[in-house]
Amino acid sequence: MNIKRFGKAGIFLGANIVSAGIPFLLLPFLTKALTPSDYGIVAMFGVMVNVFGTLTGLSVHGAIGVRYFELPKNVLARYVGACVGILSISTIIILGIVALFGGWLVGTTSLPYEWLLIAVLVSGMQFVINIKLTLWRVSGAATRYGIFQVSQGVVNAGVSLVFIFAFFMAWEGRVLGQVIATIFFGVLALLGLFISQELRCPKAREGHVADALKFGVPLIPHAIGGLVIVVADRFIIANVLDVQSVGIYTLALQIGMMIGLITDAFAKVYTPWLYGKLKANTSSARLEIVGFTYLSWLIFLFFAFLAAGFCKLFFSAVIGENFAAAKEIVFWFFLGQTFKGMYLSVSGLFFFNFRTSSISWVTFFTGVFSILMTIAFVNFFGLQGAAIAYVFSEGLLFLLAWLVSQRICPLPWSEVSGAMRMALERSIWMRS
Repeated sequence: MNIKRFGKAGIFLGANIVSAGIPFLLLPFLTKALTPSDYGIVAMFGVMVNVFGTLTGLSVHGAIGVRYFELPKNVLARYVGACVGILSISTIIILGIVALFGGWLVGTTSLPYEWLLIAVLVSGMQFVINIKLTLWRVSGAATRYGIFQVSQGVVNAGVSLVFIFAFFMAWEGRVLGQVIATIFFGVLALLGLFISQELRCPKAREGHVADALKFGVPLIPHAIGGLVIVVADRFIIANVLDVQSVGIYTLALQIGMMIGLITDAFAKVYTPWLYGKLKANTSSARLEIVGFTYLSWLIFLFFAFLAAGFCKLFFSAVIGENFAAAKEIVFWFFLGQTFKGMYLSVSGLFFFNFRTSSISWVTFFTGVFSILMTIAFVNFFGLQGAAIAYVFSEGLLFLLAWLVSQRICPLPWSEVSGAMRMALERSIWMRS
């Protein structure tokens, strides 16, 4: 049984790495076909999808992963229906707001008006995809999860390459690849929810809408704060420097996401395991959580320095000369993504206990800090300053979340040697 569980974890991990790794395979093609300015516009489209994604759906899909372990299948289907209803209403509202005030965003983002509207729709469809992936993940349907996620990445990349090299498009070709893949797989996910009877009309008396909003609405400051850490730097760079600098910065950030692949895949596998251990609520389970968390931090740091060395050796051979400036700042993103992974390892403690408001204020405070630091550092040190500010922001986010989590869910963090020893023993036992 343990071997089977370990095998599923490997599939989830592999699927996340392959799916998120596909954009890296595109880099040698994109950096030779697109200018830094084109790359900057592509980056701003992704930023706006993420911005709208904090409001379309109101982050309620996270509640599905928690309620899955508590609700019968037919009741959970109505819960999912409530979440989809919230998504529909919030997406229409955001689309209307952007339709009215999108002209102001055009100058700020360098994106044409119609692409801003498309970004809203893409964010909504990605929410549907996330619901389906969440259900597969928590139910242990690793193969379906992996095939779906990897297929979306392949279609995204393939369509982008066709538009860029066959139809000679610039940034529009890359963005169209993302749009077509997200809408296509969003429709597939929605159909899949219906066919598998995981989506039903909610009943008002069951209070699912209120419960989902109770989980999601307090997360809005968290989502905004986290988003500020991730995307505000590009807004600042675009306005203080130029969109070409945004392209160079974004490329370095994408390369730094090599560590993000590992940490994100880890979080998707680790979170259901963490919830199970927290539900057990035994002293050995709590000690095991601490041990595996510490062990993961060491692994993240090891891969960060390994990736930095690899990048130093092979950067020029893979990336075009137009983006050579990215090499000077890429290490900061490896380090920042390491802190992000350490944050993800403790954030589940808040979600399991439905203390989303606590993590929200931690993230919101860090987001404000990130804006102020990025503005100051970009003005004084240019792109290098923006990258350094990114590291400080991710480090502060992790540190504050870790400290606050000790009040939300006390764990034996001081028992370092005992926890690490247990984690290593359990790891060897699971592989044997």
